[in-house]
Amino acid sequence: MLALFLKDLRLLRRDRRALIVLLVGPLLAIAIIATVVHRNQALGMRLPVVNEDQGRVARTFTQLLEEYAVVTEVSRPEAEALVRDRKEAAAAIVFPAHLSEASGQGRPAEVVLLTDPARGSGVEQARGILLLVEKRAAALADPVVVDLLSLREVSLTRTGPAPTELERAIPGYSLTFVLLVVVLGTAMSMYDEHAWGMVPRLLIAPGSFTSMLVEKLLLRLLVGSGQLLLLLLFCQLVLGVSLGPSPIAVLLLALAVVFPIVGLGMLTAGLAGSREQTLAIGLACVFTFAYLGGLWSPIWAASPWVQRLSTIAFTSWAMQGMSDLMLRNGGLAGLPVTAGLLFVNGMVFTVLGIALFNSRYATR
Repeated sequence: MLALFLKDLRLLRRDRRALIVLLVGPLLAIAIIATVVHRNQALGMRLPVVNEDQGRVARTFTQLLEEYAVVTEVSRPEAEALVRDRKEAAAAIVFPAHLSEASGQGRPAEVVLLTDPARGSGVEQARGILLLVEKRAAALADPVVVDLLSLREVSLTRTGPAPTELERAIPGYSLTFVLLVVVLGTAMSMYDEHAWGMVPRLLIAPGSFTSMLVEKLLLRLLVGSGQLLLLLLFCQLVLGVSLGPSPIAVLLLALAVVFPIVGLGMLTAGLAGSREQTLAIGLACVFTFAYLGGLWSPIWAASPWVQRLSTIAFTSWAMQGMSDLMLRNGGLAGLPVTAGLLFVNGMVFTVLGIALFNSRYATR
């Protein structure tokens, strides 16, 4: 028994890549989970403020808001663009003209909250911060009559009732499921082709080896898209979740979302040198891209450097595309940009993965 133990230990020590993956993979996973669980949701939240009052009350509120969020004073059109078009803020606060004058005279004054209901946690955070600031202002004996201040919310991205918590959770959990299943399924199937001796047979078969790999990836794309569509259809029929006004947009977005995921699975297969490495690298990719895409928690709650990385992560674009269709009642109009970026990511992952897989197995 000792001889077998020592033999396996020597094999593991020789496989440096597997040893590094086995050690780094769990550390990466626990670091991501710890960041999500212990995040401070107030820190790093961007909160545009439109100060049309330019009086003492608005200045006091703005100074207090800076203690809880990253406040940027902008014009109303800029605030609407940040919330509705650029998706860089969940909400924006508008202090209307003559707010200080009305509050000082005891007349009702209204504060407007421009919102993106699809980002429910961010809207709730902005609402809570504003309520806290009201209480702070009253405690500071500021001449604000808090009872005379009212909050009116204006949705910029959705008509009708705000999405429920279940509807907001569906895009993130759906993408997590597809990431896990498609990345690991694609990577392991490619490695199994090698382990079962199929790669040498494909190399001597008529046709290009690369084209055969592309055909296999095409099958994975269709299967993964079918899984995502079936999951979304179940959510619509059983849970009552809206999929937006355009079934064609849902179909096209599903193909665009799954394409880079399949490419990531191919890249994982190219990087891995054993089945154990395939599993470890695949899970590390799933955890990393799920976190960067904001699939589990709002990305504004993460560190600034993580927020910068998320802008180039394909999962953040996938999340935005699904949120546009399901939570903002979008259609085909906003799909070309999102689908184009996902396609570019998919091509990069696929080309790199095929090149690595060919260099590792096809040249032997």
